[in-house]
Amino acid sequence: MSAATLARHALSLAIAAGSGWVFSLCHVPLPWLLGPMLVVAAISMSGKTLTMPKGARQTGQLLLGTGIGLNFTPAVAAFVIDHIVVMVVCALASIGFGLLSALYLRRIAKVDIATAFFASVPGGVVEMALQATRWGGEMAPVSLAQSLRILCVVTTIPTTLILIGATGHSPFEVQKLSFDIEGFPILIAASLAAGGLMAWRRITNAWILGPLASAALITVLQLDLSGMPRELLNLSQILIGCFIGLRYRRDLVLSLRRFLPHAVISTLVLVGLNIAFGIAVAGVTGLPAATMVLSVSPGGMAEMSITAAVLELGVPLIAAFHIVRIFLVIGLSGLIFRYILSPRS
Repeated sequence: MSAATLARHALSLAIAAGSGWVFSLCHVPLPWLLGPMLVVAAISMSGKTLTMPKGARQTGQLLLGTGIGLNFTPAVAAFVIDHIVVMVVCALASIGFGLLSALYLRRIAKVDIATAFFASVPGGVVEMALQATRWGGEMAPVSLAQSLRILCVVTTIPTTLILIGATGHSPFEVQKLSFDIEGFPILIAASLAAGGLMAWRRITNAWILGPLASAALITVLQLDLSGMPRELLNLSQILIGCFIGLRYRRDLVLSLRRFLPHAVISTLVLVGLNIAFGIAVAGVTGLPAATMVLSVSPGGMAEMSITAAVLELGVPLIAAFHIVRIFLVIGLSGLIFRYILSPRS
């Protein structure tokens, strides 16, 4: 690796960390995520080249996944299992709302149905872009629309919840373990092994799901190895926020400037439908409305879990909702397109 590359990596991470620190001083919601994401995106959009070292995003995901998993006490695990049907219904509704958003995007933005559908269904950025190309769609607009969705959710929903005072309403008591210098390396080693195994098997979001599953199992078994220091959770947000910000390249956005306004409107429609549905589900199930809003919001699992942790809104339950959605979206989106939307169907 050249000295210039190392310097660019160091500069990018320094900017990300510094922006998180400044945002925290200004009491901005989710400062360690929003600061790096917005500042790095602005610099990238200006045409400057920023980069992250290989493995930085996975490191952030590993730390976050481990932190989430430590919340899965036996009582929480039982609570999640009791609500699995609600999770499936919410995931299917999210796919349905994505389909409605896709129909709008296809008609207004004049794109093909594959591009419109995979740009609108709330799945992973990479996974949906690859699905689009497989079915004859365009990768660039799908990647942009999916990244916009995450940006929209992360910058609007947490701030709104804080402004209306909808924080600290977790449906269960949060377990807070203290940091243990002897147990922590064992905890991280288990997360590395689980994440590496899932990555080897090419499972989506391997470096967050593997550590989450590993830490959850350790917690359910009540081994209590160690807690996750707040500083490392902040680091995970810096790395994830920087990664999201780097997606907003000037050349990509300029090449899709006619598509961009329609993608923004489509994203706002999708977010609004999911929020309304989450509030309705909260009314039926008795779960806190703020928790359900985050549970069904079409943001990424990492971003929504960070939000839940900061706002104390039931991290493991929200993570479980997003895990179910991710697997159903990835598993069903291709089938839905093939048998319902494809011109050949």
